[in-house]
Amino acid sequence: MATVSESADVKVGGDDMQVFTFRPDGNGKSPAVIVIQEIFGVNDHIKDVAARFAAEGYVAAAPDLFHRSGRGVVVPFDQMQEGMGHRGKLTNDDIVADVSATVAYLKANPNVDADNIGIVGFCFGGMVAYLAAAKVSGLSGAAVFYGGGILPRPDAGSDAPRLLDATADAVAVPIISFWGDQDGGIPVSNVEEITSTLKAKGKDFESTVYPGAGHGFFCDARGSYNEAAAKDAWPKTLAFFAKHLRG
Repeated sequence: MATVSESADVKVGGDDMQVFTFRPDGNGKSPAVIVIQEIFGVNDHIKDVAARFAAEGYVAAAPDLFHRSGRGVVVPFDQMQEGMGHRGKLTNDDIVADVSATVAYLKANPNVDADNIGIVGFCFGGMVAYLAAAKVSGLSGAAVFYGGGILPRPDAGSDAPRLLDATADAVAVPIISFWGDQDGGIPVSNVEEITSTLKAKGKDFESTVYPGAGHGFFCDARGSYNEAAAKDAWPKTLAFFAKHLRG
């Protein structure tokens, strides 16, 4: 499918947030997917993921959540601490504001079916997608790839914040999630707790844990890439969005 790409500045408070959009060529309306970055910014990999969604018939929008640090901030894969510094400037309220502004931008886009917008995120973005499922209106489904920060890391102190506890009741849309059992920051016990907590509250939540896969297994630009896991997760993600955005 032929696609086109463009970028726009979206106002969030007093800031301009750049949003990179990829869509099918033509004038028809399509469902939309918001693609949320890893801790490394909206880099070529995230743009490629958005382009892949466009090739499947979605309008895909990748907002630059690091806009408070400057325009076009991209962090090398081997500089995670730098990325953590940019992420540290964001409160959960900031994140909700950014995603809400992206939803509003898409709803105003003449190429978007405004009633069918989903969100997918990876790493830091996985947490963002989960948070959006609880706190952002106008979404119909969320895909979470190894979302760090929903529960604390194993090495976090006992007083570390537990996002799950604060948001589980508010989750309002179906969620599909993907994890690796070799993820040093997200043990399988965390995945099990997230899954059991949300299911006990009657939420539509599905999780898949891939044996031998670590954090970042979907990113084919990183050494953490796990081809088998990535190639299994992608069609499952497409099927999920087809069900909830095309229905």
